[in-house]
Amino acid sequence: MKGGGKRLSEEEALRLVVSDTSAETGAEFFRALVKNLSQALGTLGGWATEYLPQERKLRALAMWIGDHHVDDYEYVIDGTACQTVVENRRLVHIPERLIELFPQDTDLVPLNAVSYLGMPMLDTDGTVMGHISVIDDKPMPRDERAIALFNVFAARAAAELRRMRVERELRNREEQLALLLESALDAILVLDAQLVITRVNPAAERLFGCAAEDLLGERMIDYLTESSAAQLETFCRELGERPEGRQQLWIPRDFIARRWDHTVFPAEITLSRFETRDGVCHSLILRNADERLEAERQIRMLTQETEFLREALRDAPGRGELVGRSDCMQAVRDAIGQVAATDATVLVLGETGTGKELVARSIHQASPRASKPLVLVNCAAIPATLIESEFFGHEKGAFTGAVQRREGRFAMADGGTIFLDEIGELPIELQSKLLRVLQEGEFEPLGGNRTVKVDVRVVAATHRDLRQRVADGLFREDLFFRLNVFPITIPPLRRRGRDIELLAAAFTARFAQRLGKQIDPPGPELCQMLHGYDWPGNVRELQNVIERAVILTNGRELALARAMSGVAEPTVETATAASANRILSAAEMMELEKTNIRRALDACAWKVSGAGGAARLLGIPASTLSSRIKSLDIRRKT
Repeated sequence: MKGGGKRLSEEEALRLVVSDTSAETGAEFFRALVKNLSQALGTLGGWATEYLPQERKLRALAMWIGDHHVDDYEYVIDGTACQTVVENRRLVHIPERLIELFPQDTDLVPLNAVSYLGMPMLDTDGTVMGHISVIDDKPMPRDERAIALFNVFAARAAAELRRMRVERELRNREEQLALLLESALDAILVLDAQLVITRVNPAAERLFGCAAEDLLGERMIDYLTESSAAQLETFCRELGERPEGRQQLWIPRDFIARRWDHTVFPAEITLSRFETRDGVCHSLILRNADERLEAERQIRMLTQETEFLREALRDAPGRGELVGRSDCMQAVRDAIGQVAATDATVLVLGETGTGKELVARSIHQASPRASKPLVLVNCAAIPATLIESEFFGHEKGAFTGAVQRREGRFAMADGGTIFLDEIGELPIELQSKLLRVLQEGEFEPLGGNRTVKVDVRVVAATHRDLRQRVADGLFREDLFFRLNVFPITIPPLRRRGRDIELLAAAFTARFAQRLGKQIDPPGPELCQMLHGYDWPGNVRELQNVIERAVILTNGRELALARAMSGVAEPTVETATAASANRILSAAEMMELEKTNIRRALDACAWKVSGAGGAARLLGIPASTLSSRIKSLDIRRKT
């Protein structure tokens, strides 16, 4: 073959292949190879490529055109002479008319390309790795000796590309292994045949409390107790006697490791044996068993806490903030605001159903402990035989049925708040233990001898007179004083004036939304009906009545009369509403108005004007109400 350049002798060409490329590898090798190939065959240029099958592209490892290298060149094989080389995996020789044969290959035109010679570079399994080719701007007749020389260049290029691929694969595996070791949560150490540490991961540094350089080159048995070191040597010998594929061993317990500072910890280990070019090695994976036990404890606590919170959510009497504008409820809010920021123990007092739990929630949510758990305990709902276990937890086997260790409510509330509802029902024999938690912040689980320290804020509640229970010997006096640090008394609903209307409207909206109904808030007549009842069950009873009324309602007006039947005595208003066909006389109308005003005055403690006054309750000016009181001769009963 004769090309556009001066062709070298066969001896000179072989020298270029052997000597001028022997000192180079990788990219520099291919740059020298294609330049020497072009000079050896006397062609315009030459290049070596790597094949990207998914993209059907050839990416140049090196390219020499004219008198310079061309960098970063790649092209799609379709419509080029190289396509036949790659797809047929054979040498392709085009002596002339190259542009005419491949008009789609527009890159040939600027080069005035006339002839082409290309050969695939094959891997050991016969797949195409890339190709090597030359191009000339003159005809290139077939020359067997030139083709043989071309084959030599191609074989040398294929060998280097295979080496590069193996090196790249090894580098990728090494990087993956490094990432695996670095990201592993367990400590991983590689040991040689003498159990000397040759490699560690960051988790091992953290577990042993030292840097990698402190561990490398050290004997692993120096970081184990004497008995565990003997175990490790025994296990390594045992693995050496096992057949290939079974040279792994898991040791879940009774293995004690020693940190850099000589403190010890129980470890679970996985030991494996493998062989490399350097000989026998072992990989040792360690996990602090204490951390696993602590994680299991945390999982148990979170599971129990979830159960308690679900119960609390299911049993919660209401949602949201305290509803009410009365002076007595404003005093409750002020007290909550004063005590919430502290860690003081709070005793919430009030009749059944007044919303003591809602006060406890408000204290917790406004406190610095709001991000921690609020654990609810109803002391009256837990059997006396189980209440100590519920409070303080128990060890496995502490009593019949205690099949596993269980954390108590105080442990679950650590860092947060515990609400002890109906504290007056707490058995006298358990009150001393509760007093110790309040004073010392510690307790012992049932059936155990370990002391548990906790940081818990206590909010207690009761509807009973604790002073009387102390006098009756049913409640410890020292516990009462410890609980009564900051008492908050919740007023009964009958003393909250127009709060009844606000609560009724809020409950109506909530239950109507839940049932998908459109119901108006209670109007004046219904509000008078609400005010005419004493509400011994307080807010809880009101909530139940409103929920029942919403269920019974078919239109937009709340069916309160039906809901309250059997709860409140029928009033003149309800009787009138039920007798829509009967026309009232003037005297009856006057008596009806007189009764209505008297009830409003009674509800407001005979306050006529201003906030909480009867005029606002009735929705009329205070002057008008005063005039009607005088004209109807309404007087306060003594």
